[in-house]
Amino acid sequence: MNLRPVFLTLLSSLLFLTQSCSTSSSLLKSNTVPQVNKFEPIYGLEALQSELNLILADPELAAANTGVVVSRIEDGKVLFEHNTDKLFHPASTMKLYTSAAAVNYLGLDYSFRTLIAVDSGTVVADTLKSNLYIIGGGDPVFSTADLAGLVNALGNKGINYISGDIICDASFLDDQSVGDGWMWDDAGSWYSAPLSALSIQENCIEVFSRPAVNSDDPAKISLLPATDYLKIVNTSTTVDSVTYYSQLFDTTKTFEKFNIERRWREKENTLEVSGLIGDWFAEDQTTVDIVNAPLYFGTLFKEECASNGIGIAGKIIEGMAPASRLALAAHESKSLAQLLADMNKPSSNLCAELFLKTVGAKSTGKPGTARDGIHSLNKLLISWDIDTTGIKFSDGSGVSRYTLVTPATTHKLLVAMYDEFSWRHEFIASLPVAGVDGTLRSRMQNTAAAAVVHAKTGTLSGVSSLAGYTTSADGDELAFSIMMSHFVGSSKSYRNAQDKICDAISRFREVKK
Repeated sequence: MNLRPVFLTLLSSLLFLTQSCSTSSSLLKSNTVPQVNKFEPIYGLEALQSELNLILADPELAAANTGVVVSRIEDGKVLFEHNTDKLFHPASTMKLYTSAAAVNYLGLDYSFRTLIAVDSGTVVADTLKSNLYIIGGGDPVFSTADLAGLVNALGNKGINYISGDIICDASFLDDQSVGDGWMWDDAGSWYSAPLSALSIQENCIEVFSRPAVNSDDPAKISLLPATDYLKIVNTSTTVDSVTYYSQLFDTTKTFEKFNIERRWREKENTLEVSGLIGDWFAEDQTTVDIVNAPLYFGTLFKEECASNGIGIAGKIIEGMAPASRLALAAHESKSLAQLLADMNKPSSNLCAELFLKTVGAKSTGKPGTARDGIHSLNKLLISWDIDTTGIKFSDGSGVSRYTLVTPATTHKLLVAMYDEFSWRHEFIASLPVAGVDGTLRSRMQNTAAAAVVHAKTGTLSGVSSLAGYTTSADGDELAFSIMMSHFVGSSKSYRNAQDKICDAISRFREVKK
């Protein structure tokens, strides 16, 4: 994660607090003043509205639905609005809502705990005479490095052999591995990896491929993490350029393009590698998800134990730890304040879904469900005087096609989050920064919006959204929500329009000086 925008935003607030007792300090101003002066301001509200209407009148946008609202936060003045009460799929701008629920119900200091426990602490001649339980707490960023720490803790206790089973306990959250309204053909993709309280490596495996040294041999495949959990069926063939291109242009046969895919239709942890790979191809990388996150975790645990000389007699199974269990070791995640950026900057669906379910677990009892988390989210919005009767939430990430919100609702959420000074800074700092990092890294470069706009992107097939904050040429903080949907093909024209809107409102100056 690029820490520069986070440092700048925190520095801005600290400088303000030394100068004023007001709580309306800007998180955005520190990035803004030197930036907007490079660009010609748009003077006056009428000129701004004309500019935004011109952007939306682009013929390339004509077939789609668009909704936009922009306001000045300090006094609530609406600077522009268009179809603000129409319903749209939010896509990943849904994560703004999930962020709000998480910080409100869990708190910025909340961390996710993964626990290793046993039936008893009896160790006889370096053998643990017990089952071993791995108890998940919904940590969405647990890694193999974290796993190594837990295994090292076993070795430090003199354990070199476990006589019982490895029981993977994911009961903190429900066992629904996909969200309501997720598309069936997204299965197998990294962005729809299974949801579980016991997750590791985002429940995915990185697959690296390169040509073999000798022609006619299959491609070389390696996995990260290296594991036997994913079986490989490799029927690919390494060929020279003459063979490759002769087959590519042979109209009498179907060309066998090199392909890597998990057998997601069969719900199998089997990787199929097929087709032709040229002997000049560079190493490539792709990411696939897995089936059954708890067993994946357990398998990696057993393999890590083996690499550290710890043997396991029993099986890897799913189950629940008894209430009488004895804790042996634990791992605590980063704080939620830090994890917000892990969700929002790269737009992690797994983070969003586990955050929402954890809200459900903490608010209404476990196992945590998306339904319970959404119930809590709706209560929060109502407490902020945001009407929820005409909108619908179905998941925490925005992958669901059932979720529908309006530009006005998202805009009101942004204003409410800005007004919550206790978490304003962490929330805004977690958002991608235009031209700097996250999903906005390559957007709005060399515009007035660069390094000024902090916003969440949202993308699905036929959907493109952007919502967040910027600062005008007057130095006023603005909140905006842009939602576009029902288009066919590339979203490039719609992203370009969003970028132009952000550039325009960042150049807005109400009175010519």
